[in-house]
Amino acid sequence: MKRIIQLNTFPAIVFLTSLIACNSFAGDPYRTEVFNADNIKNVDVGTSGGSITVYGGELKNAKVEMYVKTNWGSKNRGSIKSKLDNYDIKIAMEGNTLIARAKKTGGGWNNGLNISFKVFVPSNVSSTLHTSGGSITMAGLKGRQELKTSGGSIKIKEVDGTTDAVTSGGSINIERYIGSIDARTSGGSISVNDGKGDFKLNTSGGSIRLDRLAGSIDATTSGGGISADLTEAEGAITLKTSGGGIRVNMPANLGLDLDLRGNNVDVQLSNFSGEAKRDRVKGRMNGGGIPVTLATSGGGVHLDFH
Repeated sequence: MKRIIQLNTFPAIVFLTSLIACNSFAGDPYRTEVFNADNIKNVDVGTSGGSITVYGGELKNAKVEMYVKTNWGSKNRGSIKSKLDNYDIKIAMEGNTLIARAKKTGGGWNNGLNISFKVFVPSNVSSTLHTSGGSITMAGLKGRQELKTSGGSIKIKEVDGTTDAVTSGGSINIERYIGSIDARTSGGSISVNDGKGDFKLNTSGGSIRLDRLAGSIDATTSGGGISADLTEAEGAITLKTSGGGIRVNMPANLGLDLDLRGNNVDVQLSNFSGEAKRDRVKGRMNGGGIPVTLATSGGGVHLDFH
């Protein structure tokens, strides 16, 4: 697949100013550990009560920052130190894997802590990031990435590779992505800006917005509308919703196999053979080729060409 997007590798500090800061990381870190970056190929970060951020860049040394506050928002070190006895904290290298984990081992909710990790690593790193209590932010990585949270949003920026991203409690925002990604949320919207590759997107709780995408797309929502601006179509395009309308703008003069369904289907057809009705268009355009399926049971379908 020919690539059209140039990814630059920035020093990690650039990402600090380019992404929205999370409240979990306000103030100074409670603990900081530094590691030789040369041997790091994988990152494994897990916490049950906080957020996770991973930045990739050209680094001599990798760094893990741990931020801690009580469930009531206090950052008093005396209060935190006694409560940390109820946690198993691990920040270490095992082989080529950098590990940062916080696991609660005892105490009730009143003795709970919000433990978040901010990690700076080389760009060519794969990751496994899991949290049940906060958001996940990732930027500047190349490799295989796995992100999972049940309590927050997911933000992915300037990543190249294969990614599986799941949240049941927030939105998913993806920017300048190259590769394949499977992103799923049951609690928010999905947006993708500037991407090339294979995109599989699913939400049951919000809308889907796609801007400046090239490649193949399979996007489904039961809770909102879908809008898509495609710079190239190099594979099947499937957009389905039961909760809103669908609007698509894509390159003209392509050979397309159209299957469009909605309360009202609006498309300018040329060199078309097939069936064209108010609520259904099915057939070949320009001799056929790329499958384009746009289907909604809760609104109209509008397909335009540029």
